[in-house]
Amino acid sequence: MILCEDETFTVDETWIKRQAPVQVKTSVRLVDTIVEREKQMIEAALAECEGLISGPSGAAAKLCLPRQTLESKIRKLGINRHLYKTA
Repeated sequence: MILCEDETFTVDETWIKRQAPVQVKTSVRLVDTIVEREKQMIEAALAECEGLISGPSGAAAKLCLPRQTLESKIRKLGINRHLYKTA
């Protein structure tokens, strides 16, 4: 809400801090960041579920994904699911 004592609204220039736009120093593609985060989440779920993918205590259930979708993502991301099995 803006309140003004007169009919004309004015802004004192000292209220406005002039800055050069912040420039990103490194260029990171959003899609790369998303893929890396997805891989981390899948690996964490596999570790927590001891490599189990399907079933109520499997990684697919934990990630709220269909088993087939998770298996496809594991192949696409090059994750070795056998590294997470304990027995």
